Amino acid sequence: MKNANERFGSLEFTKQVKDATTRIRVYMDRLIAEPPKEERGSAAAHFFSILGGDAEVAALWAAVTEGAFFQARFPGRPPITISLGPEAQCFRGSVTIQGRNRPVRHLVALSAELVKTRPGADGEGKRTILYDDDPAFVLYRLSRRFGLPVVPEWSTWFKRELERRKAIEPLWGLGCSPVLVKGNKERFLGWIGKALKQGLVSIPESNGSVLWRLPANSW
Repeated sequence: MKNANERFGSLEFTKQVKDATTRIRVYMDRLIAEPPKEERGSAAAHFFSILGGDAEVAALWAAVTEGAFFQARFPGRPPITISLGPEAQCFRGSVTIQGRNRPVRHLVALSAELVKTRPGADGEGKRTILYDDDPAFVLYRLSRRFGLPVVPEWSTWFKRELERRKAIEPLWGLGCSPVLVKGNKERFLGWIGKALKQGLVSIPESNGSVLWRLPANSW
């Protein structure tokens, strides 16, 4: 884990009750957020992963469920204010580190929109948040969400089609290269049908299992 400290960011939560102010700051190793529409506006976050102690993780869990705002810092960008919005989901776990008496607590939080990208959750959705911009991963995740009849060999064509139609946008990411894909099942099926007619892609002659070669850290 050479230079691992340089790949971490931080997440800070501040809460004021009457005359008392509580400030919690933890390490953050993953973040997906949309750039704000206004220069000084808050950013819509879709995912973050943090490490901390019992009390810190418990407080952040509560803050996420309340739709709170956080201050995020990560390499290459000035601090930004983020929120996961309503109906965000959290998952907790523990990480055992050699030399420490207690395990480090791990919290991942997902926006309601990101949760809906799982297969069968929202088949009519027009926006898909993806963790990685790898062409094969993009096509694979969209095929899983919408039930698209595709093969890995079409990945490069499909990614170029997204770019040509301005249907893919880069998002802010820490520890990942996230993108936002715009389009629904009907739209993508139209592209595929047209490409088949024009000979831009073809159906493999041999029948058999489909093997997707995806990035090691994709999900």
